[in-house]
Amino acid sequence: MKAFKEFEREDRAFWFFVRFASERLGYTDQKTKEVNIYDREQIEQLCLKEGIDVSVERVNKAVLYSQKRAELINKDVRANLMTAEQAQLVFSEIRTQKQYSSKLIMNKQSGQKKQINYFTAIITMLAEQVLSDDSTLEFDPDPRGLIYLLHNKKIIGGSSRRFDGAYPSIYSPRIVWEIKEYYYTKTFGSRIADSVYETQLDGYEFNEIYDRTGEKVHHVILVDSYKVWWEMGKSYTCRLIDALNMGLVDDVIFGREVLTAWQPLLRQFK
Repeated sequence: MKAFKEFEREDRAFWFFVRFASERLGYTDQKTKEVNIYDREQIEQLCLKEGIDVSVERVNKAVLYSQKRAELINKDVRANLMTAEQAQLVFSEIRTQKQYSSKLIMNKQSGQKKQINYFTAIITMLAEQVLSDDSTLEFDPDPRGLIYLLHNKKIIGGSSRRFDGAYPSIYSPRIVWEIKEYYYTKTFGSRIADSVYETQLDGYEFNEIYDRTGEKVHHVILVDSYKVWWEMGKSYTCRLIDALNMGLVDDVIFGREVLTAWQPLLRQFK
């Protein structure tokens, strides 16, 4: 998913206003169970009640944004999110296409739920098809260190967290990616909420580095689990789309969208 072009010039105050309206009016329509769309009267009444001064132009823009966000999530995002069983089928199909060098990573569950991280494996195998030659991995599918930006062998920037993939390496990568798959989660806990906050933190750090040095790192988050990102946590799915449009992440890829969007994106950096 890409950011909406109509909002690429909006300042931070606009996005704080969107957050305010979304929190107060609710991210989810309790009747339809879909992402909410706000009308002008709702937002104006909210601002009047809370004593918030806002221009008609800003209200209209927030209404338009809520419409586009809801349409994107209710239709495209929902249609792309997979269950564990669906992800396993996609994994099995890709796994038979060739011999892969990258190792399979297991999830942290126990018992019957201890399985391959199917979404992670799909992402890594598709990346290997594009970024590696002659059975040699030319990217880092499981970085065990922080990201560092170098210029003339000097460190000019770094990340606070480790990522799930980097190309060509964790040193001055052109693109980094974070994967959030939660197929076996029973409750919507702080770990899932934290994934959104982490994405925002990463975005602020990369933006600071770019503003200071001109060095750009393309920042991608890939998420999956129909249960978590649609049934249980639509508010956080909305916040991911908000982070995308705020410029805190360059691409958000949902579920089976990885089959059409991931490799074309990677080819841009090869």
